[in-house]
Parts: sequence; C-alpha cells; structure tokens
Amino acid sequence: MDETTDDCSRSIVNIIFCYHNEIKLVSVDFLERVNNTTIGQVLMTILTHFNIPFNLSHLFLSDSAAYMKKCYRKILSPLMPNLIHAPCCVHILNLIGYV
Repeated sequence: MDETTDDCSRSIVNIIFCYHNEIKLVSVDFLERVNNTTIGQVLMTILTHFNIPFNLSHLFLSDSAAYMKKCYRKILSPLMPNLIHAPCCVHILNLIGYV
C-alpha cells in the first residue's frame, strides 16, 4: 500500500496484492483526506470486495509515514492477528538520503 500525490496535488492510494509470485495492482483510489482512518478504510474495503478473510493477510508493506504506522497499530493489527507491518526499506533509504 502506498500513497502519493499526482501533478494536481491529489492524494492517490495504490494497493498491490502479492500471492504465489503474482503481483497485481488491485486498487487506485483518490482520497480527499489521508490519515490512518482513511487508509484503513480503503484497505478493509478492498479486502472485503475480494472476499479475502482478514486472518489470511500476512504482510502490510508501506512507507514509514506516521499515519501508516498508526493505521497498522490502531486499525489493522486488532482485526488481523497474523498481520506484520514492514516499512519499505527503499522509502527508509530515501529518507536517509535527505539527511
């Protein structure tokens, strides 16, 4: 899951599923607000849409933004006991490059 902005400063959230060496972009959503709640809502809606049981998801890969960490802690982790949050190492290296 990743959030970015386009040329018009609109927030876009992309969700990618990886399963048995298959990688699919399953959702591109434009959000008015981006916070832990809206990110959690987008992910829960997509999982429900694809009939994916919450206990089947194992990895939440995101950037290191505070709202992504809070989304995992407050929304996803209580509902998905098998879920692990792994902040993307490329995003972390990019942040180090700015220091």
